[in-house]
This record gives sequence, C-alpha cells and structure tokens, in this order.
Amino acid sequence: MPPITTYTQLEDFGRIRLSRNFFMRDFLHSEIAVWHGLRNVPVNPDLAVRNGRMLCEQLLEPLQTTFGRIHIRSGYRSPEVNDLGNRNNLNCASNEKNCARHIWDQPDANGQHGAMACIVVPWLVDYMQKGSSWTAMAWWIHDHLPYASLYFFAKLGAFNIGWHEAPERRIDSYAPPKGCLTRPGMANHGGTHASEYPGFPQLVRPAARSTGVSAVNAAPALPAAPATSIAEPTTPRAVAAPMAATPTTRTPAFTPPAFARNQPTMTTTFPASNGGPIRYRAIHEKTLWRKAGGHASLDSAIHGANGAAALFRGKVRIDYATHGQPRYAVVWQEGQGTGYVIKPDASQPQDIRVQSVPVQKLQAFEVAGQASAAQLEALFQP
Repeated sequence: MPPITTYTQLEDFGRIRLSRNFFMRDFLHSEIAVWHGLRNVPVNPDLAVRNGRMLCEQLLEPLQTTFGRIHIRSGYRSPEVNDLGNRNNLNCASNEKNCARHIWDQPDANGQHGAMACIVVPWLVDYMQKGSSWTAMAWWIHDHLPYASLYFFAKLGAFNIGWHEAPERRIDSYAPPKGCLTRPGMANHGGTHASEYPGFPQLVRPAARSTGVSAVNAAPALPAAPATSIAEPTTPRAVAAPMAATPTTRTPAFTPPAFARNQPTMTTTFPASNGGPIRYRAIHEKTLWRKAGGHASLDSAIHGANGAAALFRGKVRIDYATHGQPRYAVVWQEGQGTGYVIKPDASQPQDIRVQSVPVQKLQAFEVAGQASAAQLEALFQP
C-alpha cells in the first residue's frame, strides 16, 4: 500500500476492515490532530493495518461480543500527533514508549510490533457507578484474553489495552488503587482470579466474520450483587489463564499460494516414536498460535491429509478467512528432543520446507501462546 498523500487514499484507507465490527476509520480520529490541524495517518499503512487487525481480532472483538458495544477513545497516533501530545502534556507518552503501542506502524526498541487503543466499555461504566472497582474488569481480561498491557484511568473506567508480539501481561492504573495491579513475577499473576469478578459474564467467542451488516451482542445484565472488595487477589490456584479459542469452521475463503504441482513426495526421517502425544500448532496471518489435534505421528502432522503441507495448500477444513493465510506450522512429540518448523516453499518437494529445531524452543512458544514471524524465520537461518 503506497503512502497516504491524497484525500481519496485516506478515504480508501479508512474503509479497510480490521475485524468483524471494526474498520480503520474507527481508530484515526484524534482530538489533538483536529485541534492543531495535523494529519493523523500512518507512514506505513500496511504495518498499521496488520497490527491493528491483531488488536481487533484478539482483544476488541471478544470484549465487544461479551460486554456489548465498546467506545474507542484513542487508537492510532502518528508520530507527529503523539509527539505534540507528549510535549504539551496531553496524556501522551513519548514516541519511544508509544512505538508498537499507539504508534501502530513503528516497531519498538526491540524491533517488535504491536497496537494499542484507549477504550471505554459502557457496561463497565454502569458497573462502577454501583460502587465497584475497575479491578474486576482488569482481572477478567487477565484471565480470558491475550493482552500485552492494560492501563486504567480515572474517568469513565477508560483503559489502554494493547496487543504485542511479546506480551508483558502487566496491569497498571492511574485510578485508585493506583500503581501496578499485577506483572510477571508477582505472586498474584498466575492462576485464576474468578473471585475478583463475581457475576461477570462468561467470555463469548466472536462469530466468524461474514458479509453484510455486522451484529453486536446486546450488553449482558450487570451482576445482581456487585463486588465490593478491591483487595489484593487471593493466592492463585493452579489454573492456567485460557487463551482465545479457535473460531468455528467455515469454507476456506483465501487463495492458496501458487505452488508448483506434481513434485515428488518429500521424505523426512523422524526419530522412532516414543508413544508421546503429537503437538501441532499453526501460525496464521491473524491467529498466531492455533492448536489442532488428531495426528497420530509426526509424518501425519507434516505430510498427512490434515498436516502442514495440506494446510498451506488450503485443503484443511478450517476457517481460513478468520485465521488468515497460514504462514508456519510447528510440530513436536512430547518426550522427544527435536521438533520441526514448517513453512511454504515452492522450491522444495511437496512445496514445504521443514527445519528441525530443539524442542525446548517450541515449548517456549507454547508457554507464551504465540510465536512471531521473526522468531520462526530465525529458526531457518544457518
């Protein structure tokens, strides 16, 4: 996508659909830009769209589907807009801190990408008006969504919510109780925190995107007896925080890569099976860590009818439109020392390249619940 230099290009850019209910235009309005006569447009539109799409698909859509309509207070900020806001004390962090946050189209100091928005959830506004705390929503998100960071503010229960390739999973607040609610290493970070948000609705999975007018679930009823305690959470129990589930299956709606045909079948020598379960994870343009089961062997997971090679050809019965085009697959057997990363490569037999890697690296991705393209591509380097 070329740089945005004309009004027509800006119109077209705003029409880009990021997810079922969100378009790029929803995130371009800036009171700072309007007041000071600045253009709030990205330098790298493609990168802004890619990162904004992850924010919407992974975080904003599940929130809106579960709690009803959410309001965008601040989304994308150009470096120029953000810098003016920072220099004039308009509640903007420095450009350095906001890269891969509100500045969607620039990586952070570590070369990693992300996107952030400041939102208001009307359901939460009503909840807090009954005397309850923002911490309930914070813990609910912590237990249910793959956020990178949350930062709560005093007015309307507004909060920054961010997606990032390397999520820190830290919660801070300017609203009482101020400071850091949780971060990795704190005793309250792991486990479940359900006692902190009694009466909250169950997570509602967003439906697969379809054509036509998007529908938004009605806001759920508020808890009959809102929580009154905002004390530090009880000692966490050994229950893992759930990740976003795989959406429902639909007919594939993407064009597979134009791979070569009639190539010889690839043969890969695998170590003797130890009987351990086979782990298969697919990394898509939108879904960064999709789990799939049912493979009886490493060979089946890579070369079988529902394996990696078939996935890249668009032959596996999944919702390609929701997950996005498949980029990589990773496969390993529990108890083995070696695992495999697979990517499409038309120069190779069966149109895939298979790279063996230490299984510990794949298990680290499993713990994080995702792997970036840069991390996976590095595994193919000599």
